[in-house]
Amino acid sequence: MFSKSNSPTSASTTSDAKKPSQPNRPMSKAQAPSILSQDLVITGEINTDGDVQIEGRLDGNIKATTLTIGEQGAVNGSIKAGLVRVRGKVTGKINATTVELAETANVLADITQDHLTIENGAFFDGKCSRKSKPKNAPAAKEEASPAKA
Repeated sequence: MFSKSNSPTSASTTSDAKKPSQPNRPMSKAQAPSILSQDLVITGEINTDGDVQIEGRLDGNIKATTLTIGEQGAVNGSIKAGLVRVRGKVTGKINATTVELAETANVLADITQDHLTIENGAFFDGKCSRKSKPKNAPAAKEEASPAKA
């Protein structure tokens, strides 16, 4: 009952017990966004590889994977992200692969993007330009030279 055993299973159990434990964290890349609440005002720069949701105000620049600006949210500065969803106010510049302006958006900014969606009712005042040419765009035609007689 209490006899000592020299089997390999008991040795591996002992070595497993000595390993430092790993913190329990999800293996998925999908994580909840960082949220700046409505009563929060940040002056400065935000850089993240994650997602950010702004319900308060940011006076400065932000770089994120996905940025969502809520109806009460505001950004005064430059935005660089893969996806930008605007329901609130932006003053400055937006550089993103995809930009979505909801009907409550108030944007006073120059936008550089590949895909742009503007809902009916959104306010946009600024310059809009594509990052790249669309794949299905026709090639530029050369002007025809006059025929020689």
